[in-house]
Amino acid sequence: MQRGWGTRPLHGRALIAALVVALAGGGTIAAPAHARSSPAAEPPTRGALYHDGQSGRYLLGGRWLYRPDPAAAGVADGFWRDTPSTAGWSAVTIPNVYNLGDFSDRSFQGTVGWYRRDFTLPRNAFARYVPGSARRWIVRFESINYRATVWLNGHELGGHIAPNLPFELDLKGLRGGVNRLVVEVDSRRFLSDLRPGPGNGWWNYGGILREVYLRAVQRADVAQVNVQTQLGCPRCAATIVAQVAVRNPTHRVQAVRLRGSYGGAALRFGAARVRAGGTWLARARVRIARPRLWSPTHPALYHVALALSDTSNRRLAGYSLNSGIRTLKVVKGRLLLNGRTLSLRGVDLREQTLAHGAALDRSELRRLVSWVRQLGATVIRSDPLNPQIDELADRYGLLIWSDVPVVRATDIPAAMSLLKQNVTANQFHPSILVWNIANELPVPTTNREASLISSMAALAHRLDPGRPVSMAIQDWPGLRCQPEYAPVDVIGVNEYFGWYSAGGGTTDDRDALSPFLDTVRSCYPRQALFVSEFGFDGSRNGPVEEHGTYLFQANSAAFHLGVFATKPWLSGAIYFLLQDAASFPGYGGGNPYPVMPFSLKGLISVTGQKKPAWSVVSASFHHTVQIRRR
Repeated sequence: MQRGWGTRPLHGRALIAALVVALAGGGTIAAPAHARSSPAAEPPTRGALYHDGQSGRYLLGGRWLYRPDPAAAGVADGFWRDTPSTAGWSAVTIPNVYNLGDFSDRSFQGTVGWYRRDFTLPRNAFARYVPGSARRWIVRFESINYRATVWLNGHELGGHIAPNLPFELDLKGLRGGVNRLVVEVDSRRFLSDLRPGPGNGWWNYGGILREVYLRAVQRADVAQVNVQTQLGCPRCAATIVAQVAVRNPTHRVQAVRLRGSYGGAALRFGAARVRAGGTWLARARVRIARPRLWSPTHPALYHVALALSDTSNRRLAGYSLNSGIRTLKVVKGRLLLNGRTLSLRGVDLREQTLAHGAALDRSELRRLVSWVRQLGATVIRSDPLNPQIDELADRYGLLIWSDVPVVRATDIPAAMSLLKQNVTANQFHPSILVWNIANELPVPTTNREASLISSMAALAHRLDPGRPVSMAIQDWPGLRCQPEYAPVDVIGVNEYFGWYSAGGGTTDDRDALSPFLDTVRSCYPRQALFVSEFGFDGSRNGPVEEHGTYLFQANSAAFHLGVFATKPWLSGAIYFLLQDAASFPGYGGGNPYPVMPFSLKGLISVTGQKKPAWSVVSASFHHTVQIRRR
């Protein structure tokens, strides 16, 4: 057994326990029994931690309260009720993980926890010319894992299922003085869920994992903005098509006008009378004669500004975002960006640390992006990312392989809903490379999985016709071609030759990798091909031929990257994983000396030290021509 994380051997469970105590303050949250008086209610603070979005946003930070509910009895016991007493509640900050530091089986299975925020409304949030009857507030949650139900002042507002994607609710029943927002979070996972639980995926961190905002709405809300760029060729003029959902949350018809600009060019949407409770889908287009194209080498951004006004041209709302003009096409089995052939190199990223679980702060998010850039990667593969990372990717020219956690065809409507939410929330980011609709579906493909693939691909193409659709697959020598993959544009192969034994041992020998990739190419000549995963554990000193040593990891990464370099038709390869991360109970990752439940395939240790394989992968990435010249 081993003894250290850096260049020293590891001593697994004892080390993890020590790190958890040091970084997470001992793990689970204990509620003080003596707290009984209502906390001082504070208004939210003006502004947001990311740029893209509506005006009138307020960060609902400050002091929150948390209450554990291991018996799931909180609804029956009235945790949601409008009461000033804080007995049983303890103070926390948001974002927050309520099972931080607890890597037990019970923790992974999930539990129920409750959050509460007593607040007053900000002053001067509305213009004087907007009557009280036309003033509304919306609450926005950036990510909750997994099920959420929300109450305001004792009245249920609604809920949401699935993490990593935002959702909003109208704040009905607000009052003067103190308002009480209560959120039930249920992180228990079942076989029907996406990703199905229990027993696979990444550590089940329960809680409110990203920020919470309030939004002030005057007469009507600029609820959703989609911006698509149409570019026939890299030197052609571009057509920008903008669609804006303007929603009327009031009880009266509202007459409004919408104007905007795309990099200085006017967007004219016109005017409309929006019925009570209705939505106006406003559309506009503009031509950019000589567009500056966005790419990893030149991430040119266009500022988009929208302004909603009343019939007297008095401002009601605004929306601001950054957009980019570029083309992504698959031509004769190659992925082209702005007409240039791609041979991208990237890394799989997980938003988690020992210190904060999956509730990362701004500095931790920026550190992840900094590591990606230092590595020389141009692609990040991940489930839907924190909007702060999306904006950094837009700015720095990092492409995003955007996943949804679909690994079975158990609930096709739920999978399609998840994909739709992802596309709707993130479509305007030029950094999004592909919409990945599923990961490692069972093979050979069944009729139900074929239906999932065709339905998901059709939905993504309809919602965003200018961006390819991908799917990450498991494959091994001797497996037949899968014609059911035809609806997708990009196929990513998850391969671990020389590490895992798949296909009856056919992936044991890493020398079989090169002919295997040639076989995959022959199976899918029309689609662009990626290696969407390859990686190896590195956790201790030892000989190069021994699984799990730093030398084995570095040597194996170099070998695989060398094979990829001989495949001119390969559109990219993504190393798994940027940083070691908690997976699921009993996970050993194929390492003869595992530190459960951690995946040790990261190029960076869980405590932030770069492993020897980092230098090998970084050198290869920096020396690879990832975007070919015309």
